[in-house]
Amino acid sequence: MAQDEYDALRYSQHYFGGTARSTSMAGSFGALGADFSSFSINPAGIGVYRSTEFTMTPAISWDNTESKYLGSTLSGDDTRFFFSNMGFASTKMLGNKGGFTSVTFGMGYNQLNNFNRYSVMQARMPEVTPPVSTERPENGGSQSSSYLDNFVNHANDEGEFNPDYLDPFYEQLAWYADLMYYDTVQMSYRNDINDVGYGQFQSQTINEHGGLGEFAFGIGANYSDVLYMGATFGLHQLGFHQIISTFEEDDQGKSDYFNSFLFNEYLDAWGVGLTGKFGLLFRPVDFLRLGAAFHIPTWYWIREEFVTEMNGTFDQVSNTNERSPFNTFEYWLRTPYRFIGSVAFQLPRFASFNVDYELVDYSSMNFDSDYPEDFNDVNQNIKNTYQVTSNIRAGAEVVLKPVYLRAGFALYGSPYEEEVTGIDNYTMMYSAGMGFRTSKFFFDFAWSLRTDELKYQLYEEDAYGAIISGNKNNFMTTIGFRF
Repeated sequence: MAQDEYDALRYSQHYFGGTARSTSMAGSFGALGADFSSFSINPAGIGVYRSTEFTMTPAISWDNTESKYLGSTLSGDDTRFFFSNMGFASTKMLGNKGGFTSVTFGMGYNQLNNFNRYSVMQARMPEVTPPVSTERPENGGSQSSSYLDNFVNHANDEGEFNPDYLDPFYEQLAWYADLMYYDTVQMSYRNDINDVGYGQFQSQTINEHGGLGEFAFGIGANYSDVLYMGATFGLHQLGFHQIISTFEEDDQGKSDYFNSFLFNEYLDAWGVGLTGKFGLLFRPVDFLRLGAAFHIPTWYWIREEFVTEMNGTFDQVSNTNERSPFNTFEYWLRTPYRFIGSVAFQLPRFASFNVDYELVDYSSMNFDSDYPEDFNDVNQNIKNTYQVTSNIRAGAEVVLKPVYLRAGFALYGSPYEEEVTGIDNYTMMYSAGMGFRTSKFFFDFAWSLRTDELKYQLYEEDAYGAIISGNKNNFMTTIGFRF
């Protein structure tokens, strides 16, 4: 399976999680600090700590998708447990009345994104009168199609008839599973679904899970309660697991030979990356804080394992089952830099309000490997497809000691240079939560909802496409102790 610009985007988008306090404010914490989410957002917030603190945040993710395809609407659900945060920060008071008054060291984990999603698409492909080309409409084909058309078209691109030259993960499987044949008169590969004019039942499921997290090691300092500074070294870990199952059936009996096929694609990816973050906080007056942070790109090493299998059923011959070779591939990915500017207003013992503005240049993502020429086209597609994007997060906290009430909102701009018609090109996040805090112990709860839409092609020849709407709900609790 070749890497593409969508893989780069998946591993580069961050929706800052961490503690329940930060999440309940939609990750808007850039100018506040004294929370372990600061290690991943603005490390200057590490310098705001006044005590030693340990936090742990178990969470549950419930993802619901709605897929619309050829007039059919289906829902898919996925629920998983995960840890959003675990961290330890230790503060040393220096005893100075001015200058550097404290320094804080810390280490721990914050989740930055999760990839859990289960999508289902089902419909009947409209019939056409044969003969018809297997190509897309703009290339002389019809609106109707089959995944088998994709195998046929790629096989015909090879020119002369030789099944050994076919891709062993795709069209070669279809050949050996007896799902396409070679027409010696027309001198081309063909398939039975196209021969009878389509009208087949078609379904595809996409089961994805995994996540992206940061093991953060940070230091922050406080200068006269006016200037705070900090830095984080981040070790990122990602895991992504995907199963795509495509099923097509001649349930109307139009073909007297072909009955159905099931094509499964299995992808497992693991990676580690290194990054650094630097930040400043400035408090000119008691009620106002200004923050700035810069995240250098993350350099990932990623290993992928990929395998496919094809099953065919027929009316006149035995069923077939073919499996591809087991493929592994290693490569590097450089993600975008990030700049975060923040402003916070604080009314002591009453309320806090924070706004973050984030700038991300997705067009700067870049793949590399031991064979860099393999990524020339993909890296050019990245430059052509993506743009510099602005994200805005806002959150508020109201103090009713010992209870704290919180809410937040975030708008993540479209990473695409050209907007995709027919869908919302941005991502929204809504959040709320509450906490109970004493001098030695605190307990926080948060709920967040992330909504997005994408336009998805089941395969290259799919001229209709599906619209997948996602609603990702996270529920989490943070338990914290101060020493």
